[in-house]
Amino acid sequence: MTETPFRMNPLEMNPAAINSVDTNPQPQRPTQLPMFRLRPAKPTLRFSPPAWAKLLYLRDRGRTEIGGFGITVPGDPLFVKDIRLVRQVCSQLTVEFDDEAVADFFDEQVDQGRRPEEFSRIWLHTHPCNSAKPSLTDEETFARCFGCTDWAVMFILAHQGETYARLRFNVGPGGALVLQSQVEFTTPFAGSTQETWEQEYLANVLPGNRSPFPLLRMPEADEISEIWELGVEDPFAEGGFLESGFLEPNR
Repeated sequence: MTETPFRMNPLEMNPAAINSVDTNPQPQRPTQLPMFRLRPAKPTLRFSPPAWAKLLYLRDRGRTEIGGFGITVPGDPLFVKDIRLVRQVCSQLTVEFDDEAVADFFDEQVDQGRRPEEFSRIWLHTHPCNSAKPSLTDEETFARCFGCTDWAVMFILAHQGETYARLRFNVGPGGALVLQSQVEFTTPFAGSTQETWEQEYLANVLPGNRSPFPLLRMPEADEISEIWELGVEDPFAEGGFLESGFLEPNR
Protein backbone atom coordinates (compact mmCIF):
# COMPACT_ATOMS: atom_id res chain seq x y z
CA MET A 1 0.00 0.00 0.00
CA THR A 2 1.45 3.30 -1.13
CA GLU A 3 1.26 6.21 1.24
CA THR A 4 0.02 9.51 -0.14
CA PRO A 5 2.53 12.31 0.59
CA PHE A 6 1.28 15.02 2.87
CA ARG A 7 0.83 18.32 1.09
CA MET A 8 1.00 21.43 3.28
CA ASN A 9 -0.92 24.59 2.37
CA PRO A 10 1.58 27.26 1.26
CA LEU A 11 -0.09 29.78 3.55
CA GLU A 12 0.42 27.46 6.52
CA MET A 13 4.10 27.19 5.63
CA ASN A 14 4.39 31.00 5.84
CA PRO A 15 2.28 32.39 8.68
CA ALA A 16 3.39 35.91 7.74
CA ALA A 17 1.64 35.44 4.43
CA ILE A 18 -1.60 34.74 6.29
CA ASN A 19 -1.28 37.95 8.28
CA SER A 20 -0.50 39.94 5.12
CA VAL A 21 -3.65 38.92 3.26
CA ASP A 22 -5.93 41.98 2.88
CA THR A 23 -9.42 40.75 3.58
CA ASN A 24 -10.94 44.12 2.53
CA PRO A 25 -8.97 45.32 -0.48
CA GLN A 26 -9.45 48.92 -1.57
CA PRO A 27 -9.71 49.75 -5.27
CA GLN A 28 -6.46 51.08 -6.57
CA ARG A 29 -6.48 54.71 -7.55
CA PRO A 30 -5.28 55.42 -11.06
CA THR A 31 -1.90 57.00 -11.23
CA GLN A 32 -2.29 60.75 -11.61
CA LEU A 33 -0.41 62.11 -14.58
CA PRO A 34 1.28 65.47 -14.23
CA MET A 35 -0.88 68.34 -15.41
CA PHE A 36 0.21 70.13 -18.54
CA ARG A 37 -1.11 73.55 -19.43
CA LEU A 38 -1.71 73.93 -23.12
CA ARG A 39 -0.78 77.28 -24.54
CA PRO A 40 -3.79 79.00 -26.06
CA ALA A 41 -3.79 79.00 -29.82
CA LYS A 42 -2.66 82.27 -31.34
CA PRO A 43 -5.47 83.96 -33.29
CA THR A 44 -5.01 83.68 -37.03
CA LEU A 45 -6.25 85.89 -39.84
CA ARG A 46 -7.30 83.46 -42.56
CA PHE A 47 -7.95 84.03 -46.26
CA SER A 48 -9.92 81.95 -48.69
CA PRO A 49 -7.83 80.97 -51.74
CA PRO A 50 -9.77 83.31 -54.09
CA ALA A 51 -9.42 86.23 -51.67
CA TRP A 52 -5.68 85.65 -51.33
CA ALA A 53 -5.23 85.26 -55.08
CA LYS A 54 -7.11 88.51 -55.63
CA LEU A 55 -4.93 90.34 -53.11
CA LEU A 56 -1.79 89.06 -54.83
CA TYR A 57 -3.14 90.17 -58.21
CA LEU A 58 -3.98 93.66 -56.94
CA ARG A 59 -0.60 93.98 -55.24
CA ASP A 60 1.27 93.16 -58.43
CA ARG A 61 -1.05 95.05 -60.77
CA GLY A 62 0.68 98.41 -60.33
CA ARG A 63 3.65 100.06 -58.69
CA THR A 64 1.69 101.81 -55.95
CA GLU A 65 0.12 100.77 -52.72
CA ILE A 66 -3.51 99.63 -52.90
CA GLY A 67 -6.01 99.36 -50.06
CA GLY A 68 -9.32 97.69 -49.43
CA PHE A 69 -11.65 96.04 -46.97
CA GLY A 70 -11.89 92.37 -46.06
CA ILE A 71 -15.30 90.73 -46.39
CA THR A 72 -15.64 88.03 -43.74
CA VAL A 73 -17.87 85.04 -43.08
CA PRO A 74 -20.78 85.57 -40.64
CA GLY A 75 -19.76 84.29 -37.23
CA ASP A 76 -16.09 84.03 -38.24
CA PRO A 77 -14.75 87.61 -38.23
CA LEU A 78 -11.14 86.60 -38.96
CA PHE A 79 -11.89 84.58 -42.11
CA VAL A 80 -11.63 86.81 -45.19
CA LYS A 81 -13.58 85.46 -48.13
CA ASP A 82 -13.27 88.48 -50.44
CA ILE A 83 -11.36 91.73 -50.89
CA ARG A 84 -13.23 94.87 -51.92
CA LEU A 85 -11.72 98.05 -53.26
CA VAL A 86 -13.16 101.55 -53.01
CA ARG A 87 -12.18 104.58 -55.03
CA GLN A 88 -8.73 105.70 -53.90
CA VAL A 89 -5.72 107.77 -54.86
CA CYS A 90 -2.51 105.77 -54.44
CA SER A 91 1.20 106.43 -54.47
CA GLN A 92 4.17 104.26 -53.61
CA LEU A 93 3.84 105.40 -49.99
CA THR A 94 0.20 106.22 -49.34
CA VAL A 95 -3.40 105.22 -49.99
CA GLU A 96 -6.18 107.79 -49.65
CA PHE A 97 -9.77 106.52 -49.76
CA ASP A 98 -12.53 108.71 -51.15
CA ASP A 99 -14.93 109.40 -48.28
CA GLU A 100 -18.01 109.32 -50.50
CA ALA A 101 -16.92 106.02 -52.02
CA VAL A 102 -16.46 104.50 -48.56
CA ALA A 103 -19.94 105.65 -47.53
CA ASP A 104 -21.44 104.15 -50.71
CA PHE A 105 -19.61 100.89 -50.07
CA PHE A 106 -20.95 100.70 -46.52
CA ASP A 107 -24.51 101.37 -47.72
CA GLU A 108 -24.15 98.66 -50.37
CA GLN A 109 -22.96 96.10 -47.82
CA VAL A 110 -25.77 96.91 -45.37
CA ASP A 111 -28.30 96.56 -48.18
CA GLN A 112 -26.89 93.10 -48.84
CA GLY A 113 -27.64 92.14 -45.24
CA ARG A 114 -24.11 92.25 -43.85
CA ARG A 115 -23.25 93.56 -40.42
CA PRO A 116 -20.48 96.17 -39.96
CA GLU A 117 -18.11 93.63 -38.44
CA GLU A 118 -18.36 91.60 -41.66
CA PHE A 119 -17.13 94.32 -44.03
CA SER A 120 -15.61 97.30 -42.19
CA ARG A 121 -13.25 95.93 -39.55
CA ILE A 122 -10.35 94.55 -41.61
CA TRP A 123 -8.24 97.13 -43.43
CA LEU A 124 -5.86 95.60 -45.95
CA HIS A 125 -3.21 97.32 -48.00
CA THR A 126 0.00 96.50 -49.81
CA HIS A 127 3.56 97.81 -49.69
CA PRO A 128 5.52 97.97 -52.97
CA CYS A 129 8.70 97.53 -50.93
CA ASN A 130 9.90 94.30 -49.29
CA SER A 131 8.93 95.27 -45.74
CA ALA A 132 5.44 94.81 -44.27
CA LYS A 133 6.28 96.83 -41.17
CA PRO A 134 3.67 99.61 -40.66
CA SER A 135 4.87 103.09 -41.43
CA LEU A 136 4.07 106.12 -39.32
CA THR A 137 1.41 107.04 -41.89
CA ASP A 138 -0.11 103.55 -41.53
CA GLU A 139 -0.29 103.93 -37.77
CA GLU A 140 -1.86 107.38 -37.97
CA THR A 141 -4.40 106.19 -40.55
CA PHE A 142 -5.28 103.10 -38.51
CA ALA A 143 -5.80 105.19 -35.37
CA ARG A 144 -7.77 107.94 -37.13
CA CYS A 145 -10.06 105.75 -39.24
CA PHE A 146 -10.51 102.72 -36.98
CA GLY A 147 -9.89 104.11 -33.49
CA CYS A 148 -13.61 104.55 -32.82
CA THR A 149 -14.62 100.98 -33.68
CA ASP A 150 -14.82 98.27 -31.04
CA TRP A 151 -12.10 96.30 -32.83
CA ALA A 152 -10.20 96.42 -36.10
CA VAL A 153 -7.41 94.65 -37.96
CA MET A 154 -4.60 96.17 -40.02
CA PHE A 155 -3.11 93.77 -42.54
CA ILE A 156 -0.15 94.56 -44.79
CA LEU A 157 1.22 92.48 -47.66
CA ALA A 158 4.66 93.47 -48.98
CA HIS A 159 6.04 92.96 -52.47
CA GLN A 160 8.12 89.86 -51.66
CA GLY A 161 5.39 88.20 -49.59
CA GLU A 162 6.16 89.41 -46.06
CA THR A 163 2.96 89.98 -44.08
CA TYR A 164 1.92 91.83 -40.97
CA ALA A 165 -1.42 91.65 -39.15
CA ARG A 166 -2.45 93.32 -35.91
CA LEU A 167 -5.75 93.18 -34.06
CA ARG A 168 -6.62 96.28 -32.06
CA PHE A 169 -9.27 96.42 -29.30
CA ASN A 170 -10.73 99.83 -28.52
CA VAL A 171 -13.21 98.83 -25.80
CA GLY A 172 -12.51 98.51 -22.10
CA PRO A 173 -8.83 98.96 -21.31
CA GLY A 174 -7.97 98.39 -24.99
CA GLY A 175 -5.04 96.42 -26.29
CA ALA A 176 -3.27 95.08 -29.35
CA LEU A 177 -2.39 91.59 -30.53
CA VAL A 178 -0.24 90.53 -33.47
CA LEU A 179 -1.96 87.84 -35.54
CA GLN A 180 -0.73 84.98 -37.64
CA SER A 181 -1.81 84.84 -41.28
CA GLN A 182 -2.56 81.88 -43.51
CA VAL A 183 -4.58 80.71 -46.50
CA GLU A 184 -7.48 78.42 -45.57
CA PHE A 185 -7.86 75.46 -47.93
CA THR A 186 -10.30 73.39 -45.85
CA THR A 187 -13.48 74.82 -47.40
CA PRO A 188 -14.63 74.63 -51.03
CA PHE A 189 -13.63 77.58 -53.19
CA ALA A 190 -14.12 78.82 -56.72
CA GLY A 191 -11.47 79.66 -59.29
CA SER A 192 -9.93 83.05 -59.96
CA THR A 193 -11.72 85.75 -61.94
CA GLN A 194 -8.93 88.02 -63.09
CA GLU A 195 -11.11 89.90 -65.57
CA THR A 196 -13.42 90.98 -62.75
CA TRP A 197 -10.45 91.92 -60.56
CA GLU A 198 -8.99 93.99 -63.39
CA GLN A 199 -12.24 95.89 -63.86
CA GLU A 200 -12.45 96.59 -60.13
CA TYR A 201 -8.85 97.82 -60.10
CA LEU A 202 -9.35 100.16 -63.06
CA ALA A 203 -12.58 101.54 -61.62
CA ASN A 204 -11.16 102.36 -58.18
CA VAL A 205 -7.37 102.81 -58.17
CA LEU A 206 -6.12 106.23 -59.31
CA PRO A 207 -2.34 106.62 -59.19
CA GLY A 208 -1.26 109.85 -57.56
CA ASN A 209 1.39 112.05 -59.19
CA ARG A 210 2.94 113.27 -55.99
CA SER A 211 3.03 112.13 -52.40
CA PRO A 212 3.11 114.59 -49.48
CA PHE A 213 5.43 112.13 -47.72
CA PRO A 214 8.79 112.19 -49.54
CA LEU A 215 10.40 109.59 -47.29
CA LEU A 216 8.95 106.42 -45.82
CA ARG A 217 9.74 106.46 -42.13
CA MET A 218 8.94 103.67 -39.71
CA PRO A 219 7.48 104.78 -36.35
CA GLU A 220 9.26 104.36 -33.07
CA ALA A 221 7.57 102.51 -30.21
CA ASP A 222 6.96 105.72 -28.25
CA GLU A 223 5.32 107.30 -31.31
CA ILE A 224 2.94 104.35 -31.63
CA SER A 225 2.09 104.64 -27.95
CA GLU A 226 1.42 108.34 -28.37
CA ILE A 227 -0.82 107.77 -31.39
CA TRP A 228 -2.95 105.19 -29.57
CA GLU A 229 -2.49 106.74 -26.11
CA LEU A 230 -0.91 103.53 -24.87
CA GLY A 231 1.08 102.91 -21.73
CA VAL A 232 4.54 101.42 -21.58
CA GLU A 233 3.02 98.09 -20.58
CA ASP A 234 1.29 97.70 -23.93
CA PRO A 235 2.69 94.49 -25.52
CA PHE A 236 2.92 96.04 -28.97
CA ALA A 237 5.34 98.70 -27.72
CA GLU A 238 7.90 95.97 -27.06
CA GLY A 239 8.45 95.38 -30.76
CA GLY A 240 9.09 92.05 -32.43
CA PHE A 241 5.82 92.14 -34.27
CA LEU A 242 6.63 90.97 -37.80
CA GLU A 243 5.11 87.68 -38.85
CA SER A 244 7.88 86.08 -40.89
CA GLY A 245 6.61 82.50 -41.07
CA PHE A 246 3.83 83.09 -43.56
CA LEU A 247 4.46 81.53 -46.96
CA GLU A 248 2.64 82.43 -50.11
CA PRO A 249 0.77 79.50 -51.65
CA ASN A 250 2.57 79.85 -54.98
CA ARG A 251 6.07 79.64 -53.51
